[in-house]
Amino acid sequence: MGSRPPATYDLIAPRAFAGSKKTAPYQLVVYQPTTVSALETNRLMVRPQADQISYYKGVAWSDRLPVLVQARLIESFQNSGAVKSVSSTSGQMGLATEIRAFQVDVTTGRAAVEVDIFAKLVDTGSGRVIATRGFSSRVPAKSDAPGDVIAALNQAFTQVVQDTTTWVGARRG
Repeated sequence: MGSRPPATYDLIAPRAFAGSKKTAPYQLVVYQPTTVSALETNRLMVRPQADQISYYKGVAWSDRLPVLVQARLIESFQNSGAVKSVSSTSGQMGLATEIRAFQVDVTTGRAAVEVDIFAKLVDTGSGRVIATRGFSSRVPAKSDAPGDVIAALNQAFTQVVQDTTTWVGARRG
């Protein structure tokens, strides 16, 4: 008897962006995010207590979380028009991110998701850090069922990515 494959979920890149429609005049490289080993996985993290982590059984992301976040950040920058061009390989400016939280928190007895990403904008020619900022969102989930949690994570991720995209686009190099 074979085991059942996990229910696999994806992150969705935002398509709508408010704010300035000015395009920053530089090419942006989006590096793969760094994170702790507990998030360096395709498993969906849940935090039952402040100092404890677990994972949903039978639920997976479509790729390792850092790879997925990088791909959706690139797609979001392409959708937004915030910069002249964006890629994962080269650019005049680099976006280095750290995933600090990407999980379901059930410590209060009610499911809420947390997405916290710290960003650094770097001049790739000099290596000089141009600006840094943290972006976070906490969204209550309808329940702790995987579908409800994924919907809330996508909502929180969209907010973080829209804020990050606006912030990067406002930097003129």
